[in-house]
Amino acid sequence: MKHVTPSVFWPVVGVGFAWLIALTWTSIGDTSTAAARSAAGVGPVVAFVHGDSLQRGMALVQTMQANFEMQMDAREKQLQEDALPLQEEAQELLSYANSGQASEDELGIAQRRVMELEEELRALQRAAEQDMLVAEQNMQAVIAQALRSHLEDHAREEGIDYVLNWGLSGEGVLYGSEPWDITSEVLNRVNESHHAPIQSHLEAEGNSTDQ
Repeated sequence: MKHVTPSVFWPVVGVGFAWLIALTWTSIGDTSTAAARSAAGVGPVVAFVHGDSLQRGMALVQTMQANFEMQMDAREKQLQEDALPLQEEAQELLSYANSGQASEDELGIAQRRVMELEEELRALQRAAEQDMLVAEQNMQAVIAQALRSHLEDHAREEGIDYVLNWGLSGEGVLYGSEPWDITSEVLNRVNESHHAPIQSHLEAEGNSTDQ
């Protein structure tokens, strides 16, 4: 049996920016200023933030990342403790099997048990990885909510209609006020263009049947 190393995780490389992608087209807050500009035919006010600078500069990100790393260390230590007795049992079985004293029946039993131990070790590692994945997702959700709230407050107070992200973390809309959300209009146009050929085809078939 190959030795099972109880190492769990890849190195922490920082908080990802999935939370930036998720913060799109938010419509919460007072949009009266944007609505007035929209009604008057005046274009929206657009601003941007450097997402990479936010990541480096937000005290909340730094605090939560430090806590996450502590959680990772504690979880890996727990995994090592849980895996140790299983590894020791597997090593004892292998040593006995290689001693020349084991019968054929005992060798078969030892082999099956070693396979069971290997599967138990893999299950422990999968559980530890899942725990840390959930912890990271929770951390990102907290950061995303905090950033969402501050972006909305700042945009509303400053009369900003859109806040964009600019940086290596990717570009996208972090905040968008409701009057400039054209989703419904575009959807109606797409559906109309989709139904028009179908309607024409049905009318043509009807005329052919009448003849």
